[in-house]
Amino acid sequence: MTKGVKSIIYQNIMEEKIFGEVFDIKDGKIFVKINLPSACSSCSHSEECSIFSKDQNKVVESENISGEKVEKGDTVELMIEQKKILLLSIIFYIIPTILILIFSLIGYSLKKGEGIVAIFGFLGFLISLIIIYIFNKRKKDQFNHKIVRVLK
Repeated sequence: MTKGVKSIIYQNIMEEKIFGEVFDIKDGKIFVKINLPSACSSCSHSEECSIFSKDQNKVVESENISGEKVEKGDTVELMIEQKKILLLSIIFYIIPTILILIFSLIGYSLKKGEGIVAIFGFLGFLISLIIIYIFNKRKKDQFNHKIVRVLK
C-alpha cells in the first residue's frame, strides 16, 4: 500500500465528515445548518438524540480551514476529528457514570439506609453536570466543526 493510500485511510478513520449549508456569517463566525439524521447516521446514539430533537436541522458554529471563500447559502463539507468525539463521549457518559457510582458507594458505606445512597448518587450526578458545564464553557471553541471544502 502506498503512503498516499495509507494517509487517506487514516484520515477517513480519524475524521467524521458532514455536509451542510451556510446559514449565516456574523462577526467572522460561520454558522452551518446540518441535517441531523444524515450527520448522525454513523453514531450509535443517533436514535436517542433524534427522539429529543423536534427539529431535524441543527445550526453549528464552524471554522473555515479550506482556504476557500464561504458565502451564505453555500453547501460545505464539515469535519470533526474522531478523537474529539471520543473525548466528548467520555466526558458526557463515562464521568457521570463513575461519579454516580463513587458517590453511591460513599452513601452505602455510611450504612444509613437506601435513601442516603440515592441522595449521594444524585449528588454525584449533580457534580458531573457541573463538570460538564465548566468543560463546555472553557473548551467549547476547540470542538467546533471545521469546513474542509466548499461545494457551492
